[in-house]
Amino acid sequence: MISDEPGYGLSLEPDRTSRHSLGIHASPAEVYRALTDAEELVRWFVSEASLDVQPGGAFKWVFGRGSGDPGPAPLVTSGIFLSVAKQESLKMRALIEDLETEVEFRIDPWRDGAILTVAHSGFPGDDEWDDTFRALDRGWQTELHVLKIFLERARGMRRSAERHERRLKAKPEALFDAFTTRAGLGGWLADRAAIDGTPGGEFLLEWDGRPPLRGHLAACDPDRFLLLAWEGEPPSMVRVHLDAGDGGASRVELTLDHILFTPEGSEPERFDWDGALRRLENAL
Repeated sequence: MISDEPGYGLSLEPDRTSRHSLGIHASPAEVYRALTDAEELVRWFVSEASLDVQPGGAFKWVFGRGSGDPGPAPLVTSGIFLSVAKQESLKMRALIEDLETEVEFRIDPWRDGAILTVAHSGFPGDDEWDDTFRALDRGWQTELHVLKIFLERARGMRRSAERHERRLKAKPEALFDAFTTRAGLGGWLADRAAIDGTPGGEFLLEWDGRPPLRGHLAACDPDRFLLLAWEGEPPSMVRVHLDAGDGGASRVELTLDHILFTPEGSEPERFDWDGALRRLENAL
């Protein structure tokens, strides 16, 4: 794990630009390849990709069920490359719900690796774009951390994901504490737990009769969103969204995505989230 890394925390900027940075233990060349090679992209990011990596060249990303990720029918994002500086930067024009936006990736050398910065701009300030922009902003933050896991610990593996949804009778802050405090985690997810509930803080989950699990809190937006990096073998990422339901502050819609990396030819090692979430519901 890299200490004092940039890029923790949710960024919702007034100019409607989603911007995140993250340090990765991989060379600028390796990061650039992961962003521009179709075979690499389908291992960590999308279900299909086609790219002509040159100014004016077209690209297409296909998200959705084809990658094993939960959600509706596949979503296609397409556009063109505006500028390309090999191993340094990419600037792309991308259509999002028929809106022309710009995505820029910047790769800077850093210590024994690189800092990757993504900036996605061009979103209107209208209220009707709030949900789309927030979802996209959280998405980019998630994907940078997924790429970090892929390049540092999951080379040669392939991404999949599973989704669990619950409507829970609880206040958002109580549910958030259940994921980010020692007492909260120990009440439903593990027999014993320890956690530093600040961005970048480490956690330890222990069960009787099975190996412990270490990880860190990759990012959070208190009472709304968090990312937990599970540093097992193989590694994975747990993403949690908390939204107030129709019942107001005492009802929360929980969406939990477990993003898994699996060696070729193997089945994903799935966690018993159904059982764990039943215990969580009983504990609230």
